[in-house]
Amino acid sequence: MKKSAIAGVCILGLLVIAGAYQGSTASTDPLTLAEYQKIKAGSSEKILFTYASTCQQESEKPAEDYPLTWTCYGADGSSSAVFFYSEGVLFSKAQTGLT
Repeated sequence: MKKSAIAGVCILGLLVIAGAYQGSTASTDPLTLAEYQKIKAGSSEKILFTYASTCQQESEKPAEDYPLTWTCYGADGSSSAVFFYSEGVLFSKAQTGLT
């Protein structure tokens, strides 16, 4: 194997490791009550992800024109908030235990 191929594989491996590390640090950014209160009806999903990355979509492929539900978790793992989006716009939200 040529040195350039070995170097390329090593660099690719480092990029994969760096991406995995970045993903694991981002996923530990819990939603707080103050952040929850900043997310207003009419805002986009993009706004939601500026505040928390602990969110999970409830269904992978919702039916056409079917509301999308995101659940985001607080720091303790048991507190959460649920956000309901229709056509990419927040129309309802609820939370329990966020601090």
